[in-house]
Amino acid sequence: MADTGIGLDARSELLYRKLLLRATWRTHELAQALAWSADQVMRALDGLRTEGLASASGEDGAAFRAVEPCIALPALLAWRMREGRSPQPCPIQIGRFIALHEQAERFGDPVGGGESRHDVSVTIERLVAKVEREVVFLVPQHNEGGFEFSRPIVDMVLRRGARFRSVWASSVLQSPGAMAHAQWLTQEGAALRSVGTVPPRAMIMDGAVAVVIDETEGARVVRSAAELDRLCALAERFWERGATVRQTGRQPGATTRRPRSEVVLRLLSEGLTDDAIARRLGCSVRTVRNDVASAMAALDARSRFQAGARAMQVGLI
Repeated sequence: MADTGIGLDARSELLYRKLLLRATWRTHELAQALAWSADQVMRALDGLRTEGLASASGEDGAAFRAVEPCIALPALLAWRMREGRSPQPCPIQIGRFIALHEQAERFGDPVGGGESRHDVSVTIERLVAKVEREVVFLVPQHNEGGFEFSRPIVDMVLRRGARFRSVWASSVLQSPGAMAHAQWLTQEGAALRSVGTVPPRAMIMDGAVAVVIDETEGARVVRSAAELDRLCALAERFWERGATVRQTGRQPGATTRRPRSEVVLRLLSEGLTDDAIARRLGCSVRTVRNDVASAMAALDARSRFQAGARAMQVGLI
């Protein structure tokens, strides 16, 4: 089927848009809503999950949810750019899709109808899309499909040049799914430690906002300076007491570098010249110029300045 501009075929985009209308969907509900067979739904869902646009629900193990466009679509664009895969998403179309979705959510879309999508994963994805310095997760238990085990969230944090730290209760490491995620985290350069127990389930971003999840009271966003100070101090105590997770297969002291093309884009947006970028990365100016040219083509930019600006606008960096 034809590419729609955001890098998906028409059937996949139709399913993604449908997923965005509600917090969660079960397979039979999607089949009924789209007039597809269950097999067609599962094949399309598998494709979206592979691309990072859908995931299992953290609240209902039999249901699925859409990953927010502000997280999912820039990640798809970044991956296709790195791999040279087709179809290449159009940055302008991605920006428009994200803006229209957020506008519809803000004002309430009468066409969408149905229940609110403001579950904890949606809230955290929208916050993380604006991270500047650091995201910290406190993880008391393994929750398949939960935000704590979302690769698109981690990818967004690291692409923006921010630091990602996660503190897990030691019991989390007993889950094979959690261990696979731990291996991926360390390969990507995220920091992971474990302690005996982790009482709060929480996400802290830039020390300026947090989301705390309580089993009885649900999720709440924290912006109070006093409460944030207490939560940040608690997270630091857990971090200092925590042990580095050694079962990930990563050698102690090993360093992980983000893809060079990604770093080039970030430095480009900061106004560095090709020579300065080459010195920073320890590569030739010719290599940097090739990366810049590739980025300009992928981002449909007419200048290096426009490439850096567009990369920031669509959430690539």
